[in-house]
Amino acid sequence: MIKRWMTGLTFALVAATAAHAEVREGTDYKRLATPQPVAQAGKAEVIEFFWYGCPHCYKVEPYVESWAAKLPKDVNFRRVHVMWPGRSDMEGHAKLFATLQQMGIEAKYQQAVFDAVQRDGIELRREGDLYPWIQKQGIDVAKFKAIYTGFSTSAAIGKLSDLTNTYKIDGVPTFVVNGKYVTSPGMIGREDGTITKVIDELIAKDKAGAKPAAKAKK
Repeated sequence: MIKRWMTGLTFALVAATAAHAEVREGTDYKRLATPQPVAQAGKAEVIEFFWYGCPHCYKVEPYVESWAAKLPKDVNFRRVHVMWPGRSDMEGHAKLFATLQQMGIEAKYQQAVFDAVQRDGIELRREGDLYPWIQKQGIDVAKFKAIYTGFSTSAAIGKLSDLTNTYKIDGVPTFVVNGKYVTSPGMIGREDGTITKVIDELIAKDKAGAKPAAKAKK
């Protein structure tokens, strides 16, 4: 996990000794100090907080992509590129994400951006490298540039910063379920598909808790 004031962190992986039959508070997840409303009423919500420059985010992203592709219609999954104050190294990546998001194609190119940054070492925070890469992806470069350099993107980065602060995100990758529960690979000690299983169990847990108690039989 990448912590707020660090660019690198030794990540300790802890072998799991038992399957997650039931998620455990304090071990698999924690409760958000101040619960937040979901974006779409009537739907379960999962928010992924990440950074394109985070190798741990990159490692779990294929599992997240596979999981997201199979989500039922009553689950709203959204991504938020983390933006911490004083972290100029994040701003270029956040700006790229905000632009793709405004174009409605951030989900389509999520893995491609990660691959470019983490695998191929392309410096997408530099316009001289970014625009040729955008063109190679088949994205309308003129449209991309107009949004990338526009006021709306500056405002969008501000919103990313606000969300990072509102949810008190101090490390990535981090997942928030229904505005209540926070989990991460760092908490569960695994950088694999286990994280999506924990998320599913938190959704089920919250759904079960929302159901009215059954009336006792007379």
